[in-house]
Amino acid sequence: MIVKEGFDSLEDASEDEEDLLDKAWGLESNSRLSCQVYPVNNMTVIEIPKYTINQVSELT
Repeated sequence: MIVKEGFDSLEDASEDEEDLLDKAWGLESNSRLSCQVYPVNNMTVIEIPKYTINQVSELT
């Protein structure tokens, strides 16, 4: 997912998450794995990309 607002309020990504993000299609500087993000106090606005790595591999 792409964090549009509230990225700075999230905990830092673990090394394992960073490794998985390296394989993500359409990676942006504010991308995170949705299963690893736990909003704390602030409003967090996200965008879910249209495609995932699984969908992209099926298209090619």
